[in-house]
Amino acid sequence: MRLRTGLDVLEYEIRQEQAATIGRLARELCDALDALDTFDRQASSAKTAADSRNPQRARLVDAAAYALWNFVVQRECSGFRETEQVLKDYAVPVECPSSGFLRQRAG
Repeated sequence: MRLRTGLDVLEYEIRQEQAATIGRLARELCDALDALDTFDRQASSAKTAADSRNPQRARLVDAAAYALWNFVVQRECSGFRETEQVLKDYAVPVECPSSGFLRQRAG
């Protein structure tokens, strides 16, 4: 059994922080996507289609794109790839500005 060095302890702490950050960013992404989905469902139940020119909806799309970008960057900095799978798993709408860029990179 190898003795733990100060470097081992530091690397362990860094991995813990990375995992915690990825978890927090994943929750923020889910919250942003849920808010957009809720808006769209409310618009469709009101018999009016969700208009992409609606300023409130545009803010929700921007928030989802920002959350997606933060999540993907942190994952990649931690050595995780497979961005295309993340886009599928989280059901990211194609209209999120950063999702088009990320899909292009992943493809």
